[in-house]
Formats: sequence, structure tokens, C-alpha cells
Amino acid sequence: MSRLSQKIALITGGSSGIGFEMARQMAAQGSTVIICGRSQDKLDKAKKEAPQLVTVKCDITKPDDRRALYKMISEKHKGFDLLINNAGITRRFLFEKSEKVEDYIREVWETNYIAPVMLAKLFLPLLIKNKGTLVNVTSALAYVPLSVEPDYCATKAALHSMTRSMRIRFSKLGVKVTEIFFPAVDTPFQSGHAPAIAIKPDIAARAALKGLNKGKEEIRVKMAGMMYFMSRLMPKTAAAILNIGMPKNIEEILKDA
Repeated sequence: MSRLSQKIALITGGSSGIGFEMARQMAAQGSTVIICGRSQDKLDKAKKEAPQLVTVKCDITKPDDRRALYKMISEKHKGFDLLINNAGITRRFLFEKSEKVEDYIREVWETNYIAPVMLAKLFLPLLIKNKGTLVNVTSALAYVPLSVEPDYCATKAALHSMTRSMRIRFSKLGVKVTEIFFPAVDTPFQSGHAPAIAIKPDIAARAALKGLNKGKEEIRVKMAGMMYFMSRLMPKTAAAILNIGMPKNIEEILKDA
């Protein structure tokens, strides 16, 4: 039997992209899946495509919203045993030219790092009670930075480090901690600038869930595995290859960012 066949899970950022695909596929395996997001329109669309999903409007960067989400789940889904911190945003900009650096730093760190860490803290009692699993979604860019997405890369590197610390601490509490490293995936997250090597979200989700089913602690999806090894064996070359793949007109694209 699949490890994901009888879970009660929350997937943040689950109304579109990889989050939605993971939610849809998990629900198809027999799990109860709750998804949350900021946009009610996106949640309604997700519900229409996968009616078995439970949808909750929630801005995870707001403490009150996080607490309301926890209250609902702790009261209505007492067997809750899987938190997947998937929600994330990015802001592409040229560091030396952008006038919005401080705004971007706050926005990206609040969503990509502070929110998942605080959700883990909030839901930990339920995960301990039900011997559950915490999943933090990071990226291959935690290993090899992309210069036009400096904050995104930094948040994923920070969450990677925090996840390792959580794994050490939570293992003493009976809670498993897993990290999923995704490569480039062709989703709305890319804002129309997905690289040619980007994979489809259903493929990315299927590979991630396969790793979860196997009980892996670190799941490197597709090209993320290669980027990991390249970052260890030849870090300068890996960074050069990744950054040289940017569109030649990247400065024109980002001139107002």
C-alpha cells in the first residue's frame, strides 16, 4: 500500500503548479488533502478540477491566517499527519540596478522562509501526536545560485539548512522530516520565462511523491540531482553553466524590476 494512501495532508500553495499536482495525485491515492492559497479564484479553479480537495483561503505570511488555518485543521482533521510547505515566490531583478531590493527581500523571505518555519512550529504538536511528517520544498538553486533570483536562492538555501536542523531535533519527537529539491518546472511561478529544460508539473509531482512513498529524507527531482553533484564537484562551473543559460536580453526583460 502507498504511504500516501491514507494521509491527512496540508499543502501550502496548492492551488496551482507543483502544489496542485501533488495534491491531485495524493488525493487520487486516497489521502485527504487540504490546500491553501491567497487567491480564492485559484482555489475555486483547483476545486473544480479536483473536487475531492479541501480548499482554504490563507495568506501564510500573516500570523492570524496561520493560526486560523491551524485551528480549523486541528478541530476538523484530528488525524492530520503531513505538512508540505510548498508555497513560494520569486522576484527576478538586477541587484545593482533595482530600486526595489528591500521590498523584494522582505516579501520573498516572509513567504519562502519565515512562513514555512512558523507553520512547522505551529503544527508540530499535531505531527508529534500523529507521528507525522514535515516536508519542506526547496530547490536545486539552494546548491547553485541564479544571479537574477538572489533572494529566492538564498531563502531556499536557508530553508535547506533549517530543514537539516529540524530533522535532527524532530527525530527525537517521532516526526520525520523530508526535503524535496525541485529543478526548473514549467508553472505560472516562472512568469512566462521558464527555461527550455523545465519539466512539467505533473512529472515533477509524480517524482516527488515517489520519493515520499519510499520514505526518503532528501528527494532530488530529475535535474536537481545532477545540480547537486555538480555543485559539489565543480561549483564554479555549475554556477557558470546555470547563469550563462539566462536569455541574452535579460537586462531588457528586467529593466523595470
